[in-house]
Amino acid sequence: MAHLQAARLSGGRSGRLPPSHDRLFRCVSAPLLPRRPRGSKGFVRTRATTPSSAIARVASSKRAASGGKVGAALTLTEPQVAEVPSLRELRQAIPKDCFEPDTRESLKYAAVDLAWMFGCFAASPFVAEHPILTLPYAAVTGLAMWSVFVVGHDCGHGSFSKSNVLNGVVGHICHAPLMVPFYPWAYSHKQHHRFHNHRTKDMSHPWMKAEEYKETNAVVRALALDHWIGLYLGFPGYLLMEPEWSSTDGSHFWPWSRLFDRAPKNERLKCAVSSASCIAFLAGTFAFAGGPVNWAIEYGAPYLVFSWWLFTVTYLQHHDHDTETFEEGEWEYVLGGAETIDREFGLGIDKVTHNITDCHVAHHMFTDMPHYKLERATEAVRGVLEPRGLYKRRDTRDFVRKVFTLHEENGHCIDASADGSRPRATRAELEALLPNNLVLTSDEKRQ
Repeated sequence: MAHLQAARLSGGRSGRLPPSHDRLFRCVSAPLLPRRPRGSKGFVRTRATTPSSAIARVASSKRAASGGKVGAALTLTEPQVAEVPSLRELRQAIPKDCFEPDTRESLKYAAVDLAWMFGCFAASPFVAEHPILTLPYAAVTGLAMWSVFVVGHDCGHGSFSKSNVLNGVVGHICHAPLMVPFYPWAYSHKQHHRFHNHRTKDMSHPWMKAEEYKETNAVVRALALDHWIGLYLGFPGYLLMEPEWSSTDGSHFWPWSRLFDRAPKNERLKCAVSSASCIAFLAGTFAFAGGPVNWAIEYGAPYLVFSWWLFTVTYLQHHDHDTETFEEGEWEYVLGGAETIDREFGLGIDKVTHNITDCHVAHHMFTDMPHYKLERATEAVRGVLEPRGLYKRRDTRDFVRKVFTLHEENGHCIDASADGSRPRATRAELEALLPNNLVLTSDEKRQ
């Protein structure tokens, strides 16, 4: 290419969805809800005006080699970075059959994972009689629950089968035991994909500047955004809480939640159906356990492990010290998606959890591919993005250490520095809300 054009990168055609791909997001018709608190503008965690750090490095090396002349040719030793590819180019690189779900194959995966999970639940009374087995039981069952979630996740995207009815039925069977309202979660999750790494329109893990971090409720900051306990309770908190007291998108259980303010009218009814399925299953677990202590062992413990897996995988997919976010006018679909990270967890975990860990970039670009075809799609997408310096793949076999360390250093503050310098809830803030507070804050632990 002749030269890099930052303006073209930040506002060019490459981030717009071609008409042939509009069907990917036709189901998401409502404008996205602005994230609270509002009012922040400006490009976040970028270098100059160029959105991609890989492109910025090449631009910098070109300027240095040419005495500051941006139009100078690249040397043979430098990566040949072109403009961000179009969504059409990426899609054409992927084998067409990757976009065709095989209903029998999907049902096979669902049956195996559900049998694994319910088999563990069936053995739980024995564990309750021998509490020493609680930790291994919770570890195995929690991982099974996470694998079941991934199958239900395909249902939410419509990549489980071509039947919306079957997707809805299997999605509820998979998600109700996990206390995840299927339809509301599918709705918010589609918004997350549609605007991945858009600083104000992305959903799920919040992107927050330092000043927004400070304005968030101190208790939420201490327990969810700063403290390690957020890795276990962050996801149920995200599903339950309204944004007035948190940094969430709105309750996924309450039909009159702010989450549905601009959603199609039937989303509120669908929320009621999905919430009822979760409540019914939860009531069943209490009846089956026969007491709060047994319930904590048989269901509560594996649920916390499942919640940890969900937080860990999704947080690491979209966070690292070099992760970029983009403001309105600078964000592009492909550019935002390229900030997703394929992480290899190893130990067979990638396979057991249906490659949701190490094949996530391709999935984020195209949600209509079933999980069992993502490995082939990833090779194709990697072949387009990697030569341009736009593909992130990282060995994360130390994922346990990585998630706790990164969450401690960055939390959800996109202005955080690599040494963990960012706003944190102080004891004074907490005592103003909770006079009898006994929480040891992150600031005090670091002193």
